[in-house]
Amino acid sequence: MNNSPWYQFRRQKRHEHLSVTERQTAWLHDCLQRNQRSAYGQLYGFERIRSVEDFQQQLPIVDYDNLKSWIDKCASDQHDQLFAGKVIAFEKTGGSHSGGKLIPYSEKGLDDFRYALSDWLAQLVEQFQIDKGTAYWALSPAITQSTETKGGIPVGGGDALYFGEEYLSAFAEISVVPLTLSQVTNVDDWQLLTLYYLVCRRDLRLFSVWSPSFLTQLLEGLQRRQRDLSELLQHGGALAGHQLQKNQPAADVYQSYLESGDTRVLWPQLDVISCWADASSTTLASQLMDYFPSITLQPKGLLATEAIITIPNQKNQPQLCIDSNFYEFIDGQGHIQLADGLKVNHDYQVIVTTNSGLYRYRMGDMVRCIGFQADVPLLCFTGRTGVVSDLVGEKLTESFVNYCLSPLTGFAMLCSDSASLGYCLLLDKQFLPDNKKAVGIVEQRLNENPQYAYARTLSQLVPLSCLPLEQPERCYLAWQYAKGKRLGDIKIPSLMHNNNWREIFQIVE
Repeated sequence: MNNSPWYQFRRQKRHEHLSVTERQTAWLHDCLQRNQRSAYGQLYGFERIRSVEDFQQQLPIVDYDNLKSWIDKCASDQHDQLFAGKVIAFEKTGGSHSGGKLIPYSEKGLDDFRYALSDWLAQLVEQFQIDKGTAYWALSPAITQSTETKGGIPVGGGDALYFGEEYLSAFAEISVVPLTLSQVTNVDDWQLLTLYYLVCRRDLRLFSVWSPSFLTQLLEGLQRRQRDLSELLQHGGALAGHQLQKNQPAADVYQSYLESGDTRVLWPQLDVISCWADASSTTLASQLMDYFPSITLQPKGLLATEAIITIPNQKNQPQLCIDSNFYEFIDGQGHIQLADGLKVNHDYQVIVTTNSGLYRYRMGDMVRCIGFQADVPLLCFTGRTGVVSDLVGEKLTESFVNYCLSPLTGFAMLCSDSASLGYCLLLDKQFLPDNKKAVGIVEQRLNENPQYAYARTLSQLVPLSCLPLEQPERCYLAWQYAKGKRLGDIKIPSLMHNNNWREIFQIVE
């Protein structure tokens, strides 16, 4: 028997002999039967549903605002609301009008997540033969602290929540950094500790992060923190509760890296980097891989706070997690399709049903069907529906930006800047006396979005900048008018998430 902790993660064989249609139908039947005694299940008659068609006729498609009153009851520790039993924990994510959403988790819903996660990790072992090495994980925010709802339910359970007792010990043994690192609240200390542990491990085989910029920031820290990191490696010391031993061999390797700039000097056994690489992350992932010219990039699947949708298969293609949730897809004509009805090169909105109380839930994510593995769809993430800015995972919606800009006077527009990885606030010069504290006010409100605050804390997003303009409203109207829009039909948005705003407002830098 192989004693490597990697082999704790096992390939799952649930219903593989059945078709996608049969597997999805079986999953849905089990979910509805399991949760029929919940208040939501009683309201929509789960016990009377006998088919997928019944399910679609009896339950509406919903978004977060439709479920907020239900989630509020769950947060106050009322049981048997959206699903049978009690909420194990909540996770907070961005994207709603208020800037933050509380997503509930049930024990069964977390089991569904772990089922897909274990399958992915087992495939990594088979594909890259990484069972003899270690990994760097960034599966939970490094800085955020767990809180509780008014009902005393944890918000943000960390790695223990997602991995569970079954996998947590293996996860800890494989990790190059101690799990206690997530408790360090000072960003500079957290970064220096992370760099110390990374440089000390030459058996690193896997980087697994969310945004590519997360890892890019760490790599840039290898240059910026030379003095502090060299001191720790050569002499050891105490930092943020961590007792660090001197490691002269690692110090010598680090010096060689500084002289060569070659990451293979630090991590000669590194095989694969897993991160976002689709939609708005494509350019960021490409920039990251400039540091690792000979390493495989495995685009991370679509793993949202609400549900896990896809994981990479052994060809590094995003494969639908067919046994973890029930899926529906809205096509370009507004028709509902099931997993067996998707067409290659067609785009779809994702509707998901989970065992954590989200039934026919509109994810806000767009995917493109790029093929099939057997009869299981391969789905590439293409972006968010609606007006959403998402440079590094912050998911700023226009409704939330409207709230952020509401205290200001006159023209105000928030523009994303993918070049600098940040946001620029455009204002009308004539209202500057009324908007003296504009940047501070808007930045404070933007930080009410947990993903924006997290990205700012880790310097994945630069601070909000401000650019006063002469007659910006006229510039925007003229631009739209030149495109053939009627002036009476032009609505000036509060959020612009493409990069042509400099052209629109005739900004020369």
